[in-house]
Amino acid sequence: MKNLKILHYIPVYAPAWEFGGPVLCISQLCEGLVDLGHEVEVFTSNAGLNNQPELPLNRPVIRNGVKVTYFQQEPGMGIHCPGMEQAVTARAKEFDIIHISGVWQRTSGAACKSAKQLGIPYIISLHGALSPYSWQQKTAKKILYYLWQERFNVTNAAGIHYTSKQELQECLWLKLPGKSFIIPNGLNTEFWQPALEEAKIWRKSQNLSEDDFILLNVGRLHHKKGLDLLPQALAPLQHLNWQMVFVGGDDDGTKAKLQQQFQAANLSNRVIFLERCEPKKLPAIYSAANLFVLPSHHENFGNVVVEALACRCPVLISDKVGLHDEIVESGMGWVLPRVVKEWVDFISQVIQFPERLQPVKYSSRAWVESAFSIENTASQIVNYYLDIIKE
Repeated sequence: MKNLKILHYIPVYAPAWEFGGPVLCISQLCEGLVDLGHEVEVFTSNAGLNNQPELPLNRPVIRNGVKVTYFQQEPGMGIHCPGMEQAVTARAKEFDIIHISGVWQRTSGAACKSAKQLGIPYIISLHGALSPYSWQQKTAKKILYYLWQERFNVTNAAGIHYTSKQELQECLWLKLPGKSFIIPNGLNTEFWQPALEEAKIWRKSQNLSEDDFILLNVGRLHHKKGLDLLPQALAPLQHLNWQMVFVGGDDDGTKAKLQQQFQAANLSNRVIFLERCEPKKLPAIYSAANLFVLPSHHENFGNVVVEALACRCPVLISDKVGLHDEIVESGMGWVLPRVVKEWVDFISQVIQFPERLQPVKYSSRAWVESAFSIENTASQIVNYYLDIIKE
């Protein structure tokens, strides 16, 4: 197999964890590509990294084997990074393929334009940005921006990367001409694995006993996540022994609204809110939980679902999470519509009869290793790179 020279072009990159799932999944993908012997460079901004003044700017650094150049974010709307745009304009011709992550990002246009002019194939990972849910947010502005810039970007791409069947189906109406392919986000299964001893320590640190049934949600607190369903679903279950734990930063005031809901239901003492933490701390938290819950209004994929399953934490998700088809087909979790009574009934059953969760706890890790390991997904991505380069 030919060793490729690949540019990953993304407005934010590790360790800017505050920007959510794409940062982690793209950094793990880049590391997986390097492990396969390919030469990978990343152009990105230093957005979210102001607390790391020692981070070199405008010159490559090696991060987990990947050559990364962080450029200075400048004031302006969105992530404004002229240095990043100038670099891709000057160096696009050096790469076999350019992989762009960033729809609705002002930085992306320079990469698409340069690649198009030089005949360098580029692909775009959408990360849910063209889903119906996304179009419903600031619709007028997005239509104008799509017509002005984004339509050029996506229609001239040699390939469009989707992470789930749901995401592909949601974008069919756009009739994008590039080669469509579905490859799930991968993860490092050596990193994401059960941490049982650390889980016991974590429970003690939160004053949680071994008998407490822990419901867990990890990720930013945002209205898109549909977390308002959880107080409604848990209010009728006050007679059962459970604790609800949220791990994540507050994006839009959702935390205060949730606190009000739980307080109104006299459940404040049953809920723990923890701030966003570094990924390395999460395996212990997943391992300590009995059930991961994600009642989202929309997710193009759902990285946290796979992370939880890799740590043998069973999952309950809404049918709006991109992975719901795969979860149903594999039996590696449970999928419900966003109907409060159905969530009440299911959670009540598994708290009282936790043995119902055992088959998933037993099998989930093997499933994740076979379907979502970074070795697997990076190899799939490379095959598509090669197909696109040959065309």
